[in-house]
Amino acid sequence: MATAFTNSEKELIRNKLQEAAKECLGKYGVKKTTVDQLVQMAGISKGAFYNFYEKKEILFFHVLEDYQQSLVAELTKKLEKESNIGIAQFSDMIFGLYQHVRQSFLMNIIQQQELEYLMRKLPKELLMNHHSLDDMFMENVFSYIKVKEDVTISVIAASLRAIFMSMMYIDEIGEKEFDEVLKFLIKGLALQIIEEE
Repeated sequence: MATAFTNSEKELIRNKLQEAAKECLGKYGVKKTTVDQLVQMAGISKGAFYNFYEKKEILFFHVLEDYQQSLVAELTKKLEKESNIGIAQFSDMIFGLYQHVRQSFLMNIIQQQELEYLMRKLPKELLMNHHSLDDMFMENVFSYIKVKEDVTISVIAASLRAIFMSMMYIDEIGEKEFDEVLKFLIKGLALQIIEEE
């Protein structure tokens, strides 16, 4: 009979699985990473994996959510240091976050067009909860910024997601122009949502 994991063992295994998932996403992507690779890297059995995650895509999604939370925390720290955030400061901060993503493990699955594939493999309620989490993050971020009265946080969050999704089409948009296009889109959004003094 298998022994149950202690809480500290569960935490350690989750961390190992998330590190393995992050590494595999950066090297192989979603489709080419197997549960066998993940458990080997984490040093657990395949059966133990399924005690933590129903399928590999859910693990990957949690890794992406953790990464997003770290980006939002970084943005919040920057916002706390600033006073009177205007269009230019906001645009620079958001562009900086997107550049961070372009240098991360996440860019591999974006370039391989696997982000959409991953989202299709997830339970709908997980995605709906994620969108609610996006809205909560945005409410926190926009508590530091004077937002125009007729703009809702959910629309801002959805707009930022749409701009983010444009990274899946860098080749079609044009690699050479992409950074300028990204700045243009972010500034256009900022102009519509930020009330400057």
